Amino acid sequence: MITAVLFAVVLALVTTSVWGLSLFITVPLFIIGAFLPKRRRGILALNATNNMSARAGFDHARHMFAVSMLDKFNGNMGAARNWANSLKLSQNEIRCEVAINITSQSFTFGITNVDVNSNNTIFNTEKRLNQQDSLCVSEYGLFVRKAATATSTVENLLTYGNPNVFAVVGSAASINGTFYSHGQFQISVNNDVILPARGVFNHLYVPQTQLTAVVGSATVAAPADQIRGAEDGFITCEPNIVLIGSKRYVPQVVLPANFTATEVAPAAIRLVLIARGILAQNSTIIN
Repeated sequence: MITAVLFAVVLALVTTSVWGLSLFITVPLFIIGAFLPKRRRGILALNATNNMSARAGFDHARHMFAVSMLDKFNGNMGAARNWANSLKLSQNEIRCEVAINITSQSFTFGITNVDVNSNNTIFNTEKRLNQQDSLCVSEYGLFVRKAATATSTVENLLTYGNPNVFAVVGSAASINGTFYSHGQFQISVNNDVILPARGVFNHLYVPQTQLTAVVGSATVAAPADQIRGAEDGFITCEPNIVLIGSKRYVPQVVLPANFTATEVAPAAIRLVLIARGILAQNSTIIN
């Protein structure tokens, strides 16, 4: 605070000497200016822990919705903005899952309920995008989980392969190496590639505190994996991607090699995609 005031006074003195203005005018103005909020440059993210960046992300999402439907208004940006301002907007997220195997090197998520993932299954823990809605994505995360059964809901999402969770020999190593360290994430829409390749390594987070005992063992007071759901495993999405429910999106994880091992059935390793942003309800045209 003191540094800011001193700097403001110095600027006031320089301005006064150059322009001949009164110190009674320049000093108060520069001191006030030193404490005015500055517009920060950088990524507009819907940060779950910062209201200012969330508001910036919200305002930017309205603009993105207007741009996404500009052709429907014959290029009239004013009309498109009015339409975007009339939408029912809210913070939201979608969750898509796919189970891995040891025979494939790419795994596809389903964005809406009519899209097909690599398993041709909609899991009960998924929350896909409605066809009539749109989501302006500001951040997304890629996680792993060990599903004990096809409908199990007791397992945590993880940002790395903990060998005490993924206990089959080779499965944790495949998660940390083949998936997180060398995998790529890509998205295409209507056969147009809009995200060619972004490293899954961006999502890897090996916590300082880790689960140190096999799940279900008799070990007492074993620490759990440290994770903060608002941040860990998520990265920003700039430029924002607008997911429109009426279009066909194909988000894929592409690997350089097969997984060397997976869990013993009925258990399975699932990849989990969570995309967060601003949802616009009833904003699409379903053909």
